[in-house]
Amino acid sequence: MNRSVPMLSQLRQAYFTEHSVIFYGLICLAGMGFSFTQLKPMDALLLLSCGWLLYLPQEYFSHVWVFHGVMPKHKTLYRLLYRLHLGHHDKPRRLDLLFTPMWYTLPALFLNIVIYALLTQNAARTAALSTGLILGYLMFEWWHLVVHSPYEPGPIMRYVRNQHMGHHHWNERRWYTISPPALILDVLFRSGGPVHQAPRAPSPSTAGLDNQDERLCAARLYYQDDSDWIEEASAIWRSSIEVEAKTDKSAKSPH
Repeated sequence: MNRSVPMLSQLRQAYFTEHSVIFYGLICLAGMGFSFTQLKPMDALLLLSCGWLLYLPQEYFSHVWVFHGVMPKHKTLYRLLYRLHLGHHDKPRRLDLLFTPMWYTLPALFLNIVIYALLTQNAARTAALSTGLILGYLMFEWWHLVVHSPYEPGPIMRYVRNQHMGHHHWNERRWYTISPPALILDVLFRSGGPVHQAPRAPSPSTAGLDNQDERLCAARLYYQDDSDWIEEASAIWRSSIEVEAKTDKSAKSPH
């Protein structure tokens, strides 16, 4: 039996039970309903597409300037950044650290809505642009979940996975994008390219911090009980970790 089939089912369950996905999914449905009832269908589709395109540079630059921006010296500020993104580098198999927290995404969405409202001076056009932006974010979260899972995707997402694993394990200052169309931004800003041709960072999993840094240890302790399985991984990774353990055991046993 293809192991990818049950894994895809588990991924869908994890994705569609995530509270932020439910929240933004409902907003997205409401926004599409409002947009298509107030605008011509082609106008609504065009603005949705524009909103999605406007999301892509935000995916890139938020990753560069915020997620991997200035490293806070204060423990509390570092703990917030750990939950926002750096904890995902430290524990990439933790679902509770993978999805972007709403205390970041909701103000960002509100700021976008304000800008679109000022530019368009029209509620329906603002709704369509904002809905396209949310769609882009929801697709990002799905693709991000897939590339971190044992599920075997198609060739495009396998390429994205290879680049993203470089971001996690080779150099955290490279390969910032997940959404396939956003890969062009890594090319344009010279943060892409073949993984093993880039300089290797000393500690991508901790974003340059010593593994025993007080800020890092305090953040780990604060969030350690949020996992639904063990500190290093969520339950969705249980079967793959058990297979890895058996494989390692077999490799080390004398023949």
